[in-house]
Amino acid sequence: MPWNRNLHVPKLLSWHGHDQGGVHVPFKQGSNPLGTTITTNLVQRLRSLARAIATGDTAAPRWIFLIGGPGNGKSETVQDFLYTLDSELGMQNALVSFLAQSFDPQPIVRRRVTVENDDLSTTIGTFARNVRRLLIVQDATATDDALGNAAQELASDIADLMTGPENPRPVFIACANRGLLTRALREAVKEWGGNNEVTRLLSELIRVSGLGIEALASQRRPCWPLEGYPHVACWPLDLESLLVAQGAGSVPVEQILIEATQEDLWQVTGRCSDCDAANVCPFRQNAEWIRTSAFRESLRVVLRHGELATGQRWNFRDTFSLTAESIVGQWSDFEQFNHPCDWVHARCQEAIDPVCPSQVSSAYALVRRLYPQSLFPVPWPQAIAEKYDSEDKNWAAQDISRATIRVLASERIDVSKQIRQILLNNYSSLDPAMYTPSNPSHILRQIEDEYSQSIEQGNNTPFSISLAPVEILFLGILRAAEAEWNLLGRSAPHASRIIYLLRRLASTICKRSVGVRLGHHANEDYLKDFEDSLRDTRKLNEIKDTLQQLLGRDGLKFNMLESFGQPQGEQDRLVVLEGSPAGLRPYGAPIGSDTTPAHDVPCFEISNTRYRMPITFDFYLALRLRKEGCTSSSLPASVRASIDRVRHRYAGVLCRDKERFADGTARIVVNQQVAIVLGDENASPSLSML
Repeated sequence: MPWNRNLHVPKLLSWHGHDQGGVHVPFKQGSNPLGTTITTNLVQRLRSLARAIATGDTAAPRWIFLIGGPGNGKSETVQDFLYTLDSELGMQNALVSFLAQSFDPQPIVRRRVTVENDDLSTTIGTFARNVRRLLIVQDATATDDALGNAAQELASDIADLMTGPENPRPVFIACANRGLLTRALREAVKEWGGNNEVTRLLSELIRVSGLGIEALASQRRPCWPLEGYPHVACWPLDLESLLVAQGAGSVPVEQILIEATQEDLWQVTGRCSDCDAANVCPFRQNAEWIRTSAFRESLRVVLRHGELATGQRWNFRDTFSLTAESIVGQWSDFEQFNHPCDWVHARCQEAIDPVCPSQVSSAYALVRRLYPQSLFPVPWPQAIAEKYDSEDKNWAAQDISRATIRVLASERIDVSKQIRQILLNNYSSLDPAMYTPSNPSHILRQIEDEYSQSIEQGNNTPFSISLAPVEILFLGILRAAEAEWNLLGRSAPHASRIIYLLRRLASTICKRSVGVRLGHHANEDYLKDFEDSLRDTRKLNEIKDTLQQLLGRDGLKFNMLESFGQPQGEQDRLVVLEGSPAGLRPYGAPIGSDTTPAHDVPCFEISNTRYRMPITFDFYLALRLRKEGCTSSSLPASVRASIDRVRHRYAGVLCRDKERFADGTARIVVNQQVAIVLGDENASPSLSML
C-alpha cells in the first residue's frame, strides 16, 4: 500500500479562525468552511422575517440589530437573510449579485451598503413595493475613514432612519457589539440629549441585549420586537449555546463535526483506506471516533460541561478552530513538513521500529494528536521529568525509560493560538486524568486501580471500551520501560519513583482516551447535577437551605461598620444590625421564547429586595460542598464575596424598614449593651438597655 496524502487534512487546518485573519464578510467566497449555513434559532427567525417582508407584512420588524462579539456568526446570518430575501422577492439573484459586488474589498470592505430600486437590473417590482431601500451595516465597529468614529456613525445611521419620511420604512440590518452600542449611546447623548428618540432606542437595545440584572429578571423585556418599537428587533447571539439543539434543528456544533468527518472524505482509495499509515494515523482515528454518534455525543457533553463550568460559550469561529485542532492540530505542529500526512508517515515509520532511537518520541507524538489527549494541552510536569532526566547517568540499562523521560522533559506545546489557550484555561480542570471516582466500579477508577498495580496489568485488563492501535503501541513501550526496573534491588527507591511516573503516564493516556469518549471528566457529577438544575426550581431549592445557613438561619447579624469583603471578628462588632433572616427564592434559567433568547444562568432573589444573585457553577459547587461538610472558610474567595454582597444588599433594605423596627423584628445593637428601636413607624428612634 502507498503512503497517501489526504487532501482534506490541510483543508481542515484552514478552518482555524486565525488562518484567514478571523474576519468574515458577507458573500466572501470560502469564508464558511462548510459552504452551507448552519441552522440556528436566529437563522430560522430571519428566514421567516424575510418571507414576511417579501409578502408585505406591515407588522414585521424592519430594523434588525444583531448583537454579539466577533466569531458569533453575525455576518453569516446576515448573508443567509439576504439570500432568503432575494429568493422570496423572486429577484432571481439580482439582489445577491449586487450585494456580492458591493461587499468586494475596494480596497477595503465598505462599512455600509445601500441598495435602492434603481441599483437593480431586474424589472420585478416586489423590491420597490415591499422593501424600497435596504441598508446593511455588516460591521458597525468599522469605519470607511481611518480616522472615523464608528459609534458616532452608528448613532447617525439610526437618526437618519428615524427622521426619514419613507413609507414603508427601509429594511436596515446592523451587526454590532455591546461596547459599540454603549459608545453610540454616549455619542447620541452628547449630540441630541438624553431624552431624544435615538438615545431612547439605543438605551433599550442595550437593556434587552445585556447580560446583567436585566437578563435575570423573571419578566424579561422583549427583544423581538422591542417594547414600544414594533418595527425594531435585536438578538444577542452569545446567549444561546451552540452545543444545545436549537428549535427543530440539530445541535450546531454537531453539524460542524459531522461535516468534518464524512466518511467519503477519509475512508476512500487514495486517502486513508489504502494508506500504509492508516492503522496508527491519529487523524484518521480522530475522524473515525468523532464519526461515531455515541463518541460525538460524549464530546458534546464534555464541551457543554466546560461551557457551564466557565460561563464561556463556544462561538462559531472557535468551534471551527476546535474541530481543526481536535482532528489534525495546527500548522505549527508540522513546520518541517509540506503536508501533515508527511509528518504522520515519518512518525509512523519510527514508532513501529523497535530499534529506532526516536521510537518513543514518535509514538508519544502520535498519541498526543488523538483528540482525547489534545483537548487537554497540559504538558507533563516538566520539573519532575527534568529532575529524573538529570539523574540518568546512574542508570545502567534503562534505555526505554531514559528515552521516555527525555521526551516528557523536552515536551513543548505551542499555546500561542487562541484555541489552545481556551482549552488550556477552560478545560484543564475537567481533565479525566485528574478524576478519581469514589465508585469502585466506575471505569476511570478501574483504569487507575489497574495501572497503579503495573502497566502490564493495566494493558492486559479488558476494559469496556478499546483503545486505538497507536495508544496500544505506546502503552506497550511503557510496559517495556517498567520492566527495566527492579524494585528489590539496591536502587529500589529510585526505581519506585521512575515506575510511579511511568504508571501515571500510562494511566493518564488511558483515562483521557476512555473518559472523553464516554463523556467522563473531573467534576462530572456536579456539572451534570448543575445542568439538570438550570431550569428546575425544585433542584435549586435543595441548595437554598445551605445558602440560608451562610446568610444566617436564625437571623441576620450585620456589622454596620465593616467594609465590603473585610474579615471581621465577633469581638470587633460594635454596631450590629439584627433582623429576621433573609428570604430566598430560586428562579430557573429562562427558556427561549418568540421574543427572547434562552440563557443558562439561574438565580436567587433576596426577599424585600429586587436583587438577584446569579448561580454560576462555582457558586453552585461551593454550596454543594458546604452541604457535604466543607467549612465556610474553605469556600472560594469569589463565593464569599458573592455572599457578602447579598448580606450588604439585604442589610441595606432592612436598616430602612420602619415596619420591622416597629414590630421588633429588627434593631441596631451598640456594644452589646444598648439597642436602637422604634416604638412605632412614626416615632423617633429610642434606646433600650439590654
